[in-house]
Amino acid sequence: MPLLQIFAKPPIEGKVKTRLIPDIGANGATRVYRYCLAFTLDLARSSTLHYEVWLSEAAETPLFDGLECRIQQGNDLGKRMYLALNHHLQAYPNEPVLLIGSDCLDLTVHHLNQAIECLSTHDLVLLPSFDGGFAMIGCRVINQSLFDHVLWSSPLVLQQTLANAGKLGYRTHLLETVRDIDTLDDLNHYPALRGLIENH
Repeated sequence: MPLLQIFAKPPIEGKVKTRLIPDIGANGATRVYRYCLAFTLDLARSSTLHYEVWLSEAAETPLFDGLECRIQQGNDLGKRMYLALNHHLQAYPNEPVLLIGSDCLDLTVHHLNQAIECLSTHDLVLLPSFDGGFAMIGCRVINQSLFDHVLWSSPLVLQQTLANAGKLGYRTHLLETVRDIDTLDDLNHYPALRGLIENH
């Protein structure tokens, strides 16, 4: 059956949303991250997909109680994504798997359903983000070279991933572009997040 994987970090102050810390402080950045993480988990629960959380490190927090959690492996984001996606595809060859982060408030169940539908005719589906990356990746096959020489956290992530997909001969589909939460400008697009900061 299709699977949704969620990459997440334990909400430890000073370790999450670090690009926001200079503007809103470590405590504010942690509040933003907790809000986004709760949104993402609610999204997963409201979908019809089986889902599991892949944590950057082991953590004891009520947010993850009762959830199927695994620990990410690998020394960069590409390797961690590859190992997570491959974990599912090794067990269930050609069964679609989606992987999302935990900081995109534009993501909807419709996007998840769209991606699964696209994977009936494509090898790879990506949900681009305005910063040049992607907020979701879905696939039916995976090769580690999909993430070769990708400059993570740069505006080139999507472009370089697409170039690698082309070399692999993947049939790729792009969904609409969305925003993830990385900067103060991103926060300003969401009144709930602005209120979260202003009320503390």
